[in-house]
Amino acid sequence: MNLYYEEAGSFKLGRVLQEQGNAFQVETQHGKRSKVKANSVMLKFDAPGLDEFASTVDALAQDIDTEFLWECAPAEEFDFTAMAQEYFGQKPTEVQQAAVLVALHAAPMYFHRKGKGQYRAAPPEILKAALAGLEKKRLAAEQQQAWADALVRRELPEPFAKQAAVLLVRPDKNSLEYKALMQACTEAGRSPDVLLIECGAFASVHDMMRARFTAVHFPKGTEADVPLPSIPAEVDELPVAPVRAFSIDDISTTEIDDAFSVVMLPNGKARVGVHIAAPALFIQRGSPCDRVARERLSTVYAPGDKITMLPNSLVELATLAEGRTVPSVSIYTEVDVASGELLGSPVSAIERVPVAANLRHNLLDEWVSREALDDPDLAECAEVGEFFPALKVLWKTSCVLRMQREMVRGQPEKHSRIDFNFYVDEAGQVEITPRRRDAPLDLLVAEWMIYVNREWGGMLHEYGVTGIYRIQPQAGRVRMSTHAAPHAGLGVPQYAWSTSPLRRYVDLVNQQQLIALLRQEAPVYTATDADLLSAVNSFDITYKAYAEFQQSMERYWCLRWIQQKGRKQFDGVVVKDELVRLDEIPLFVRLVGVTSPGRGVQVEVELDQVDELTLTVSCKLLGLKKGTPTRLIDDEDDALAEEAELADLSALPDSPNVGAGGSQG
Repeated sequence: MNLYYEEAGSFKLGRVLQEQGNAFQVETQHGKRSKVKANSVMLKFDAPGLDEFASTVDALAQDIDTEFLWECAPAEEFDFTAMAQEYFGQKPTEVQQAAVLVALHAAPMYFHRKGKGQYRAAPPEILKAALAGLEKKRLAAEQQQAWADALVRRELPEPFAKQAAVLLVRPDKNSLEYKALMQACTEAGRSPDVLLIECGAFASVHDMMRARFTAVHFPKGTEADVPLPSIPAEVDELPVAPVRAFSIDDISTTEIDDAFSVVMLPNGKARVGVHIAAPALFIQRGSPCDRVARERLSTVYAPGDKITMLPNSLVELATLAEGRTVPSVSIYTEVDVASGELLGSPVSAIERVPVAANLRHNLLDEWVSREALDDPDLAECAEVGEFFPALKVLWKTSCVLRMQREMVRGQPEKHSRIDFNFYVDEAGQVEITPRRRDAPLDLLVAEWMIYVNREWGGMLHEYGVTGIYRIQPQAGRVRMSTHAAPHAGLGVPQYAWSTSPLRRYVDLVNQQQLIALLRQEAPVYTATDADLLSAVNSFDITYKAYAEFQQSMERYWCLRWIQQKGRKQFDGVVVKDELVRLDEIPLFVRLVGVTSPGRGVQVEVELDQVDELTLTVSCKLLGLKKGTPTRLIDDEDDALAEEAELADLSALPDSPNVGAGGSQG
């Protein structure tokens, strides 16, 4: 006797060897012996043999019309043997019964199983929906295959052009696009980013890097499509300051936040004014512009590129551009021209400031040297024009301010480090130019900005108005806080970012608070305001992500610079272990296959096999050089070396300097 029985969801055949109560000992078609419970047996038969039975059942089941079978089925539950009788119109054989059972079991959309050998025909509406779903899956599979085939042929289907960056950084792994991309990658032997570049989803590695970044941090797009706020009537009524202000920035800077003025007074005194652009006068809390700024938190910089925090139209309205009279928040202090000492207490005002010039330090560094600024007999400089005497006053006082801070710090600040500015033209050619941090114009601007942030932070604290501060305890890390506290690294009692409101949301918030205080109005934010605390908590994370993007883009342009120069040999200095910092550009490279020559040793290396996609370059030691390194090693180099090792990168830019050549402020 033979059995047709069910096991693990499928039907099997076996020859009975022994019957043991409610079970059978059987030998299967393939010679395996097993125990079958009686309630698993569907049919018993003597003939034909197992192999013939199996082949005949499979062939007959294939011929059964499932849809016709469903039409023949009764509305109530039925047994497969009864269905076989109905379908074949005669007393069915065991083979026919088994064939009907297989057909019923293979069509779960048409027939719902209700028990052993028991089924019920699916209601018409449920069957229709199931068939529609099946057809949808079939079409989806065809579409996935078609897309995968196109990608393998290096053709870019239209949906991929719109979603390419998202597929790389935030894919929906259940989407057809993602499945097709992964299938194509397997077939083509490519990684997703390489395959998409080869298919033309990105014009270059540069475009891919930018698209990946914006897909994560600017999912709504980089263009802030918000209406320009109306200019409040009181802005036009602000008094015009009796000054000729001037700014000092890099040649590519367009978000001009700060400017200076110097008015000579009797008795060897001068009144110095620091004027900060006032976008807060146009931006109300919760307005579209405020929401955009709060989402972005900062302008993003990269070589030859930037994504502004504020809409461009608002930047153009508020920037301290040459030849305009612009609303500003100003702070004035009197100084002794001869000694540079500050006299009395500063005074702050909301006003309109005439901007006479936008000076560019790229064009002035050659003429505005320490020697020129310190020379008491040099009263004029044709290249600087009317603002040279003002620069001398600002420089003298900045030296005093720096000395006072260094006394608090207990040690002088290091300014010997070299930064680099990147300039990228429309043709994709990059120039990387070194710039010393101790350039007088840089030190002058930095010192006065520290002074303003210190004074306005103290003012907010004195009057009990909540501000956002940068604080640093002794031997501690810098962090954000809504409570005033010393910044040990700078040597100031408090430090509230306030001088870059066009580029940092923290500065914009502090300016809103300051304007309310100067107008004797209620603060825009309180210490427990959820929006304020959220901005504080989010800023450092966002700012770090932006800086990492800037670093990766600088790294990319460093590698492009190497390729454009057509050179392979460069000088550098060993910073740590096998990590070498190049002299000419802000790039770390790792020596391969040699033991470290030792920290501080000058070396000559050969660079080869530049890979823009992975941002890597091979480095071979050519020889050791004698002499003092062109660029000395400092603590920041050590920190960047640690970052390089943690990130497992062979190259990292020296510092988060502005890619377009400007300053982050």
